[in-house]
Amino acid sequence: MKSSTQGRPEPSLELRLEIQALTAEHAYRLDHGAADTLHQLYTADGQLLGLPPRDLVGRDAIAAWGAERVKLPRVSRHVETNHRLWWSDEGLCGTLYASVFRSETADAVDTTPLMVGDYEDLYAQEDGQWRIRRRVIRRAFRAAR
Repeated sequence: MKSSTQGRPEPSLELRLEIQALTAEHAYRLDHGAADTLHQLYTADGQLLGLPPRDLVGRDAIAAWGAERVKLPRVSRHVETNHRLWWSDEGLCGTLYASVFRSETADAVDTTPLMVGDYEDLYAQEDGQWRIRRRVIRRAFRAAR
């Protein structure tokens, strides 16, 4: 994601708040049993890449994954910080750090850090709403399991 702000102003505070609300909602839905609605936060051609065991391409693929994800007893928390936004030739881009903690059981007794990494996002407006067009998960550190 090359930065290219030629002729474009820095993203406004209002836009930054909209995008931060979008990414916070994404984490909340994953962490609070609503992964089956995650696809609503993506454009129709949205992509979630780098997610084990496979990349998800298209809103339908993300919806199918989310429908399976909510059936798991897994407990997770996504802690996201250091959000950056800029305009590129592709559109509005962003990065944020993500620390993910997860337990495979509902009692969350065996909770360990799963990974620390970066999310590289591309955002687009669809039906007047900002959505994620592409999210790439880049792991910097990963827990041994």
